[in-house]
Amino acid sequence: MSNMQSIRRYIYNHQRWGIVGILFLTALVNNFDRQALSVLAPTLKKTLGFGSIEYSYIVTSFLIAYIVGYTFSGRVLDRIGVRIGLAIAIIFWTAVSMLHAVAWSWMSLVALRFLLGLGESFNSPAGVKAVAEWIPRRERGLSMAVFSNGNVVGALLAPPLIAFLTVQFNWRIAFIFTGILGLILLIVWWRNYYSPEQHPKLSSKERSYILEQRGSSDTNEKGLSMRQLLRHPLILSFFAIRFLTDPITFFFAFWFPDYLQNARGFSLAMVGFVAWIPFLAADIGGPGGGALSDLLIRRGWASYKARRTLMLVAVCLSPLALVAVRTDIIWLMVMLVAIVLAAQACWMSNQLSLISESINRKNLATFLSMTAIGGALGGIVFNLLAGRLIASVGYVPVFTGIGFLHLSAFIILVLSMRKRSKISSHSKDTPMAKMDNF
Repeated sequence: MSNMQSIRRYIYNHQRWGIVGILFLTALVNNFDRQALSVLAPTLKKTLGFGSIEYSYIVTSFLIAYIVGYTFSGRVLDRIGVRIGLAIAIIFWTAVSMLHAVAWSWMSLVALRFLLGLGESFNSPAGVKAVAEWIPRRERGLSMAVFSNGNVVGALLAPPLIAFLTVQFNWRIAFIFTGILGLILLIVWWRNYYSPEQHPKLSSKERSYILEQRGSSDTNEKGLSMRQLLRHPLILSFFAIRFLTDPITFFFAFWFPDYLQNARGFSLAMVGFVAWIPFLAADIGGPGGGALSDLLIRRGWASYKARRTLMLVAVCLSPLALVAVRTDIIWLMVMLVAIVLAAQACWMSNQLSLISESINRKNLATFLSMTAIGGALGGIVFNLLAGRLIASVGYVPVFTGIGFLHLSAFIILVLSMRKRSKISSHSKDTPMAKMDNF
């Protein structure tokens, strides 16, 4: 009985991890909806009659909508709050997901993916803002990784489930299933998510701990204007970094099932059997990288140094993509792609933590959205280029480019932080300098 009481007391005083779990679910459903089209791409190509170039247009319409959505989603979330803002977004993207079941041409898919992108653009800034509100900095790397890895688990579960539903029923039922998941998520979200200041079941002990440990930037009385945000010394750097590295996630989410079928000769059933394995590796790499950087911070490392060290690990592992696309050994190819995706997840979790630690919490969703525009724009350029290259010469040049994107982004990160340090040392009383936490 005493053990049960201890467990209940622990849960009662650590409800912030329940919030992280809910954020994980939002990312899971968000990416499951997105991944459904990737799994069904070969089937839809045959059924609706289009090719790789048209598919690149469908994918690009989603990313264009991401850019459009990011121009206002962060600002909306900063003004009306995460709870209401994300609930509205879930309702919208769930309805659009179900409408995919009545698609009749590749042009209709272009329109539907555009609408889906608008709704789903709210999820990432909402999740990062919620983590910054709920999680102390020393726990933030792992928390950000758990949230981010909901995307990975969604990509992991989508191939077998979508393939099963399509084989047993048809592809339209698969899209309806994604909508049902969204409705369940909406109920869970609305019943359980509140800010730490307003949560009705949060203990006073944990509330005090959260509010005291969120970070020094939370003591700022006022947020910054859009003009001040645009002048922040890190915004262009993170924009460029995400422009280079976010496309890796988009590429594997959108193209990996197609790669297995068209370049490696897999059947749809085999895709469902194998395609989840690399995403499982990513599900380990993200929390692992986040937890390790948190551990380094608890041992006295500066947060920027800890996050950067784990990002450097990702830089060293990414060139394995060059080997993966060139080997004829299937199991080795899958293993190497898995390592690359694990490295990408490690990179993303630490990158998001860096972003959350570089800006006033009141402006975080807006700042995140503005940098995410770079990621979506990079995804557009990369996927359009990938579609052309795949249609003409195959996947080898695409995988080759992926092998060097993290290195380029890491160089920008190091140079930008050196420049920021010089600016801050000469501008300690400016609003921008006060916001920096590195």
